[in-house]
Amino acid sequence: MMEQDEFEAKWEKLTPKQLKVLKLFLQGNTEAQIAKSIEVNNRSSVRHHISNICELFGFQNESGEHLRQRDELIPLFAEYKPQLVSDKLKETCGILSGNRQKVEFYYIERDCERKCYDKILENGALIRIKAPQKMGKTLLVDKILDRASQAGYKTALLSFEEADSEVLGDYRKLLQWLCVTLGDLLELENKLAAHWDDTLGGINPNVTKYLERYLFKDFSQPLVLVLEKVDLVFEQATFNVDFCRLLRAWHDAAKRNDRRGAIWQKIRLIVVHATEVYSSLDINSSPLAGVGFTPPLPDFTVDEVKQLARQYRHNWLSEAEIKQLMVMFGGYPYLVQTAFAYLQTPECCLTKLLEISPTAQSPFINHLRELLGKLEECPELTEVYRELVNKNQPMILKTHQTFKLESMGLLRVKNNDCFPRCDLYRQYFSQCL
Repeated sequence: MMEQDEFEAKWEKLTPKQLKVLKLFLQGNTEAQIAKSIEVNNRSSVRHHISNICELFGFQNESGEHLRQRDELIPLFAEYKPQLVSDKLKETCGILSGNRQKVEFYYIERDCERKCYDKILENGALIRIKAPQKMGKTLLVDKILDRASQAGYKTALLSFEEADSEVLGDYRKLLQWLCVTLGDLLELENKLAAHWDDTLGGINPNVTKYLERYLFKDFSQPLVLVLEKVDLVFEQATFNVDFCRLLRAWHDAAKRNDRRGAIWQKIRLIVVHATEVYSSLDINSSPLAGVGFTPPLPDFTVDEVKQLARQYRHNWLSEAEIKQLMVMFGGYPYLVQTAFAYLQTPECCLTKLLEISPTAQSPFINHLRELLGKLEECPELTEVYRELVNKNQPMILKTHQTFKLESMGLLRVKNNDCFPRCDLYRQYFSQCL
């Protein structure tokens, strides 16, 4: 454990910019929110600052482990400068009653990751990473980018979360923002005005021309381009179809044996989005259907939960207790990881965790309340889910109801039978709905 005087000495070495980034991070802000606050155009600058802060305080960032290393800052500052750390972060990391408790989150590499590693090496690859929130999408992207960097590829990550609401609501502004932001990530001068030509007949052709004739023109090595939070674009009913057609056109261009094809074969596209947005969309309209590779992000199996328990040094868990965990949390990666991290705190045992999980004292309460809010936006789904969680037997729902509730991460479907995804959801929502 770092001593107080050592901590203070390192604290004094923080630059003003590092101090601002650190305070924003400790209040639970996302990389995109921090980037906006410190007036930079991309998240890579934020990651660079946080990496340097971690190094200053003795947390070395190993390849692919930056997320775990930055989390080490939270318990450290919770002890020495607790006023800087939000209650939500303390709760998430299992820091209770003012006690410092080191919490680590471990990673289990599965078949879906290995398939992505192979796919990203293919010419013109398109990987669609879609799942409900907290299923590990961001961590999977980080792993793929690490593998791409090892292969000598350039990488660029662009999140639509960084665009403000005025830009998100206007397709022309949004695609121009994409061009300029991507150019900034690639350290290229903004020449959009010189290339944009409204006589081309639309926004999509202009964007494609700008990428082909300028941003991607002189690439000698493959580029892995990640588009994150694409669900924010899907929510825009007036142009989400046009955007999907743009992505499909880029993917199709890579199949051509001409100059254009040679350009797009060097681009490896990763499209990342949460599926909760499907609850408000027409499920019969999917312009991206059949495009690219969509890796499944499955729940943990019993064997994987046992493996994770060993990593957390919870070897004391019996077969019966592992079964209790599986019933309560259903193998949901976020819930299982958070449960194991919470069990590392001195104040908690498995019996207490299972008791408080569906209550207001739950370590999952913010997640549960967020799901409740999204569910209540759709009265039809609310009524159906209320009936489901209050029954002791499965139900067969209408196709669109099954699709939307499963997309929100609330259902487990076996054949045509629908169940609450886990007992935590059954208990919590039966009380709240």
